[in-house]
Amino acid sequence: MSMATYIGLNFEVKINEYYTEEEVEIDYVFSDEENRNVVQQKHFTTPYIYEVSEKGHPIWQMNEDQRIHSPHNYEKSKKTFLYLCDLLKQLLPKGDYCEIYICWLGEEDEEREKITEIHLNNLQIRSIDIEEKCFIRVEN
Repeated sequence: MSMATYIGLNFEVKINEYYTEEEVEIDYVFSDEENRNVVQQKHFTTPYIYEVSEKGHPIWQMNEDQRIHSPHNYEKSKKTFLYLCDLLKQLLPKGDYCEIYICWLGEEDEEREKITEIHLNNLQIRSIDIEEKCFIRVEN
């Protein structure tokens, strides 16, 4: 089973058609159209849905449990998350937002367990806790 990191945007983006060495990309990774439709209908208000391809460490491990029990993995996840935030700062127009939802493939229709709001220009990294079934609204 695979963990999917869905991202909803208010505009279309060009999908990367080739492999890059970037830490994260916006692409289609594990999901199919049906999975994405479920996430869009149940969790998102944005019209375009993709996945975040995390080539570093998965952002869903940037949480208090990992910080305490596996600080090395927490730091790797934080690095990937900060890279995603930098990408979103470039991608999102000022005042716009995106939505992120993380879940196991096939569990898209389950209820959210956590909701977080992040402002890209005022990141409070220490207070961000990301796990599975976590919905994140990211504002620029």
